[in-house]
Amino acid sequence: MDLKLRNKVVIITGSTGAIGLEICKGFLHEGSMVVPFYRPPLSKLDGLFAWGKENDIEKSRIYPVCVELDSTASLQQGVDEVYSKFNGIDVLVNNAGWTVEKPFLAITDEEWDELIRINLTAVARLSRLVIKIMMERKKGSIINISSTVAQMFGRGVSVYAAAKAAVNRLTEVLALEMGKKGIRVNTVCPGVIHTPMSGPLVDRLSKHIFERTPMQRIGETAEVVPAVLFLASEAMASFITGQHLFVNGGVNLGL
Repeated sequence: MDLKLRNKVVIITGSTGAIGLEICKGFLHEGSMVVPFYRPPLSKLDGLFAWGKENDIEKSRIYPVCVELDSTASLQQGVDEVYSKFNGIDVLVNNAGWTVEKPFLAITDEEWDELIRINLTAVARLSRLVIKIMMERKKGSIINISSTVAQMFGRGVSVYAAAKAAVNRLTEVLALEMGKKGIRVNTVCPGVIHTPMSGPLVDRLSKHIFERTPMQRIGETAEVVPAVLFLASEAMASFITGQHLFVNGGVNLGL
């Protein structure tokens, strides 16, 4: 099925992580122009370029932009560079995220501030900059990668859970404000997915996770991608905004 994402300009943050890499591949498969926002060194994207070469993806369809997500000036510079290169932005995927697993009372002020900056503040700042460009064409799609912990679980990841809950609410408010401008804003909420970040959690709680998940397994990174592509596609999701799409094997059903 044609999602009509060919030649769409797509910014993806957290592009060097496990889920971000798969999202980049997914859009490249659909013929999009992929703009990975990354922190140096550029060699972090070697795997993406190697995959592209193996799959006959034109190198020119991957346009990396070096950005510091916790700097508004850097974000502005990155967005300006994308606009100068492509004269527009069609899709933004706010995928970058990070957590530290500690009891709430053990979290330092510095850790709290950093986690909020990466998981929430950067999402808001980059969205604001990109929305201003999307408004010129009166269309666009923003997909925020949130988490199931925004609504359930969260023990040991209090800051991350709070930030993701805020991202979900921000998504809803932006959808309300931007709907009349033709801009759709949604979230994808993965459950426990096989990634380096979730490794310790899976090792420690896999039995518990299996028992609570109707599908009785952990998710794979590639399983997050179709949800993102679906929400990005005007052909598939033109009347969908302000929604949270869970990709978690049904764990939120509360079995």
